[in-house]
Amino acid sequence: MKTKEFLNVLKTNQNLPVYFEYQSGNFVRTDFHLTEIKNVDYNTVDCGGVQNKWQEVHVQLWENETPEPSHQLTASKMLSIFELVNKVRTTLKNVEILFEYQNQNFHKATLPVNDFEVKNDLLIFRLGEGFTTCKAKDRVTTEDEKAQACCASPVEEVKTEANQCGCC
Repeated sequence: MKTKEFLNVLKTNQNLPVYFEYQSGNFVRTDFHLTEIKNVDYNTVDCGGVQNKWQEVHVQLWENETPEPSHQLTASKMLSIFELVNKVRTTLKNVEILFEYQNQNFHKATLPVNDFEVKNDLLIFRLGEGFTTCKAKDRVTTEDEKAQACCASPVEEVKTEANQCGCC
């Protein structure tokens, strides 16, 4: 989901409390805080020696150690945080928005938005799993190029008497 799409969903549902499902059936606590909105610039070189550049927006969700039962963000409040940030610097609108989150049972992760729904007067964003890939392997187009890519499919090892254990 692009940042502008996320903001449009918030604008359409301003009076609703916002929930984030970070794994199926597991939700960020309802008293979460939105602590940072980051414009992130990536400038990488992959294992094939090709430079890659892209941008994302990362939004950090944080839970206080001490639960705050009277604290809950609505879509309107989240929009006001984005507006405050935009007074300091403009948030990128046409790039993917991802959410940083962790708790004592879930490792720190940066998660994309898979989808959202309005259910029982709640605005629920379902976060998905991020993934890694090999860009060199992903950009090849022929079988010959695939065989030469650094991350080509592994060739099945033929076991000989010298390596019967399969560990060498």
